[in-house]
Amino acid sequence: MKTLLTMLMTMTAIAVQAQFQISAPGVKWEDSYSFDRSNNFKVELYAKNNELMRTLEYKTYYQSSGKDFIVITAGKGRGDDIETVFDLKNEVAIQIFASDAPEPMYNAGRFKYPAADEMKKLEIVPTEETRTIAGYLCKRYTYTYKKIFGSIWITNQVTLPNDYGIFRAAKMSALHNTLSADGFVIEMTTEDAKGGKTILTTVSIGNNEKFTKVLKGVKMGTAINKVNYYTF
Repeated sequence: MKTLLTMLMTMTAIAVQAQFQISAPGVKWEDSYSFDRSNNFKVELYAKNNELMRTLEYKTYYQSSGKDFIVITAGKGRGDDIETVFDLKNEVAIQIFASDAPEPMYNAGRFKYPAADEMKKLEIVPTEETRTIAGYLCKRYTYTYKKIFGSIWITNQVTLPNDYGIFRAAKMSALHNTLSADGFVIEMTTEDAKGGKTILTTVSIGNNEKFTKVLKGVKMGTAINKVNYYTF
């Protein structure tokens, strides 16, 4: 739970900082981005007594022929939605805050992929358990990271990168760039010593759904400094 809230605060801070920059050198983006596939996810946050406190909905649109994608966090009220477009050719991420409001706030920032010595691999331990989630046969792994522990369900039946999955959509990749096992993350559970729990689940994958994000003429704030790719 703290991870999700912290990342949302980080994104807001980046956007606020960007308002002081009118046009940063090297930050460029396309007038529009088109996608033809979508994946759906949900994140459930529980209190220590196993009481469901909040459910978040995530959606990722991507290209069947291409690498760009957009992650959408659906809020519960007007002005809560957050969208992040990942333009891999220009190495820029465009964040759109309150995307469902009459006047969204736009911010573009350059990112860089972490070098090999900057990778933060999460070591996971395989178990013998298997389970079908969202129509895919998955294998369960366990992990412990500092005071956080939980399980990860991974399938080898999906060949998509985890960029298009719940692992990135819910920003777990900000803490762990890679896993010690191959495969696509379908579900992940995180728990802490105080009893809080977060369940990140894939609802559907590979939906034939078109979506276009038009950015031509918007008031775009830009940031000068590059940010690690996994921060967005």
